Amino acid sequence: MLAGMIRLSTIIAAAAGGAAAALAAGVRQPGPPLPGDRLVKAPVLTRTMRARMPAAPPAVWPWLAQMGAGRAGWYAIDLIDNGGEPSARSIDPALQRVAPGDHLEASTFGGPPFVVTHVDEPRDLVMVLRARAGWLRTSYGYHLRPDGPDGTELIARLRMTGRPRLLALALAPLLLAGHEVGQRVQFLRLRRRVSGR
Repeated sequence: MLAGMIRLSTIIAAAAGGAAAALAAGVRQPGPPLPGDRLVKAPVLTRTMRARMPAAPPAVWPWLAQMGAGRAGWYAIDLIDNGGEPSARSIDPALQRVAPGDHLEASTFGGPPFVVTHVDEPRDLVMVLRARAGWLRTSYGYHLRPDGPDGTELIARLRMTGRPRLLALALAPLLLAGHEVGQRVQFLRLRRRVSGR
């Protein structure tokens, strides 16, 4: 328990540093074009994060395909993302179908869902979230690229804009700080599940 708390505090500290660095860079981090980038034009925030998974893309994909609150969870902060229910620790064959138009709940607490816009198994899964009244639009993409014979580079890209633009700019640092923590925890937990730990 203590080791887990220390690990989480280390993740939060690293995330705060990452968020500060991204903000210092103007919260824009374009990187190479990826599927889904066109869903959010003129973003006020773009953040790309990467992690190595210890398996080839076909072995990582099933963990992503079953994501969603009320499904397998998001493997991140379960108290926020999945109503406190722990994210799945195994592959559920009944949750492997994911297709454009599917709704993946962002949280069990309500709010707009992520809508799947692009699926290219086992390479790309892209979603978009639109807040009510259109004041916020966020795209989120997971991209799996081979990294050696038994590895995958998992790329997560967040892009966000909103209306009025000034409000979106004001919200960007808060969204980025939460994203940094959640994404690092998700990468850590996915790596453990993929490796069977």
